[in-house]
This record gives sequence, structure tokens and C-alpha cells, in this order.
Amino acid sequence: MAKIDHRDWRSATFDGLCPTAIEWAQMAAYIDGEGSVLINTRGNQGNHESPSSRFYLKLTVANTDVRLPVWCKEHFGGSYKDANSEKYYEGKNWKRAYHWSCSSNRAAWIMYNCLPYFVMKRDQAEIGIQLQESMLAAHKFRSLPSDVVGERRELKKRLLILKARGVTIPVEQQERIDKVS
Repeated sequence: MAKIDHRDWRSATFDGLCPTAIEWAQMAAYIDGEGSVLINTRGNQGNHESPSSRFYLKLTVANTDVRLPVWCKEHFGGSYKDANSEKYYEGKNWKRAYHWSCSSNRAAWIMYNCLPYFVMKRDQAEIGIQLQESMLAAHKFRSLPSDVVGERRELKKRLLILKARGVTIPVEQQERIDKVS
């Protein structure tokens, strides 16, 4: 009998969690309105031969009402925290902000299952899913081949361009995009 992978991100269930269609639609709306799709790097970014130099997918949802990140954690796993330190809020008339987040396979699972429901972040989710698909093939390598690193850099660059604000890309954003290239 084949072993069931409880962490396969291309299935409806993940790690014992099985959200309903309504919960998937809600999550897609929360990601569309309050969320971010990110491709981050771990480790030494300059040395692509290092096993610790890896790209990873991250998904966040932020809100000033703690009930939203609690709901995300209860239905989709991941974790949440106060977004800032006490010192950050000192002397400011700001509400406390909370961030729920997850990464890698869990993030891909959520994006994959939210695809039919996204209104605005479908393109970003598809790029994130492409990154996670590239992880499946890369496990056979001891170190990442330069073409895999290049492909992941290109995905990160495409995501940054999609997320750029305004009609023209601000100089600071263009500098971030150029650093990836």
C-alpha cells in the first residue's frame, strides 16, 4: 500500500487540515486584500553552491484585528505574531498590527487551493507555485545548479515587478529588482 503524504501541497488536505470551499474562498479574499506573496532567500545569497543559499515561498496576512490571524492559523496552520515591538509603537497613536504567515509547502498548498477564488493575486500565486514546483526537482541535487538558481531569481524578479506600485516603477523598487538579477 502506498504511503499517504500528509504534506503534499497539491491536495485538498495538508497536515491534517481540510478547509471547506467557503474557507478557501475566504482565505483567497483575505490574501487578496490583506496578504502578501513573497519569494525570500535564506543563507548566503552570494554563494549559490551553499546548501543554505535557497529561495523559499512565503505567504503573509496582516491586520490590526487579531481575530483574522487566529482564524488563519486555526484553518490553515502557520503562525501569527505581533508585527512589531513595544518600542515601535512608543509615542504613536497606532493600533497593534498582527501578521499570520506560513512558508514553503504550506504556502503553496494555500495558494494552489485558493487559485479559483483569487480576484487580484492569482498571478502572484502562480509565480509562487512555480517556485515551489522547482523545489520538487531540486531535491536530487547536493547543491543548486546555476540554471535552477537563475530560474528562481527570474521568478522572484517577476513577482517584484508584479508588485511594483504606480504607473512607473519607483527608483527604490527598481533597485530591489536589479539586485535580484
